[in-house]
Amino acid sequence: MRKIKFFVRGLISLYDLYIRPLDKTIYGFCGKGVILQPPLRVCNPKNVFLEDDVNIFGNSNLIVSVSGKFIMKKKSGAAQGLTVVAANHPTNPDIGKWHKEVYKDTSTDVGSHVIIEEDVWIASNVTLLPNVVVGRGAIVGAGSVCRKSVPPYSIVMGNPAKVVGFKYTVDEILEHEAELYPIQERLSRQVLEKNYNKYYSNRIKEIAHFVK
Repeated sequence: MRKIKFFVRGLISLYDLYIRPLDKTIYGFCGKGVILQPPLRVCNPKNVFLEDDVNIFGNSNLIVSVSGKFIMKKKSGAAQGLTVVAANHPTNPDIGKWHKEVYKDTSTDVGSHVIIEEDVWIASNVTLLPNVVVGRGAIVGAGSVCRKSVPPYSIVMGNPAKVVGFKYTVDEILEHEAELYPIQERLSRQVLEKNYNKYYSNRIKEIAHFVK
């Protein structure tokens, strides 16, 4: 009897990892040209929204709570081993309760969202933690852990992930966006220059500290 139970559990597990994620009707939204490669673990798929031409490769985990959301916008892709954590629990449960009891109560979920904007490339084994927004056109290096949001068109890597550069200059980004996005959706020069100045001022401080 025990062997039968293990066998049935194994079949259910295989179904959940290899077959169920390919059923695009289980998601809150799944656009055209979406490519999902199993094995893929998805919690609360109705809170997962995948726009056109998105791809997520195998061995990925989309951990989304009943009150959280994971949104991946068009033309973005993730290599193997992506972990998305759009879920959290209260860190100060009621006195006199085991933390495990709080976990079981879904009404205590702390709603959190993870958003990957358009034209993003995420390398292998990246973790995106609650409330992270990966900005348009960004690149996230392999093995990175993103605890904070990623600026548009930046290149980040490490644990915690830090900006190490940008894909283009500000003028190149403006030219790039003029080719791809309607005018009302384009990023402004002001926003782009603010990101650049913040990064390069931090780099200058780091270099100055190093050469002292």
